[in-house]
Amino acid sequence: MSPNVLFAALIQLLLLWLAISVHESAHAWTADLCGDPTARTLGRATLNPLRHLDLLGSLLFPALLLTAGWPLFGWGRPAPVLEGKLRRPGRDGVLVMAAGSLANLAVLGVATVAIVVMVRVLGPEARRAALLTLLHQPGAEHLASFPVMFTLVRLASVNALVAAFNLIPLPPLDGGQIALHLLPPDWAARLAAVRPYGFMIGVLAAVGLVPFLLLPFYGFLGLVINFS
Repeated sequence: MSPNVLFAALIQLLLLWLAISVHESAHAWTADLCGDPTARTLGRATLNPLRHLDLLGSLLFPALLLTAGWPLFGWGRPAPVLEGKLRRPGRDGVLVMAAGSLANLAVLGVATVAIVVMVRVLGPEARRAALLTLLHQPGAEHLASFPVMFTLVRLASVNALVAAFNLIPLPPLDGGQIALHLLPPDWAARLAAVRPYGFMIGVLAAVGLVPFLLLPFYGFLGLVINFS
């Protein structure tokens, strides 16, 4: 295996762990602000990945995706939230569940700004490296700006995928938990019945559909890179 392939795999895995840590710590931090310190007292309001990683979702499954050449995403151990301790369980429950993906989208925004800055600083070669990385095309690894642009583009795409996966409206994923709070009681009861199977359905849906759902993101980022 070439050094560039090893570099790419390692960087993507580390970026995934960062995205998972951002996601789960945002849940813990928001729950603490809303009155439930459970996750914080368990040490989950931290970016330390060792507090959040799940063997299957953070290592084995991402390794399988990398081997297959699929866009990388994964999951960590959910931050524990006791909704009964929240000051306003309905509203605060939605805020806590939304916080993880909103934090990932914030990182996506920072990464996008950094891509623009680096393209303007490093010039056309950096633009080419960023576009080739975004499109999963070979050739970027031979450019001097490859390490920086690869890292920033993958930072953006991994956080976009983690946010999109968690917002799939199936419990126990965040999107499903939000839906349970917002739907009328009879609809919520029907959706709650999916909970035992929701996670696996969500994983299958993410593998099959999320890359297509993210086409607008790839298109937007491509335009940003081209016009930087």
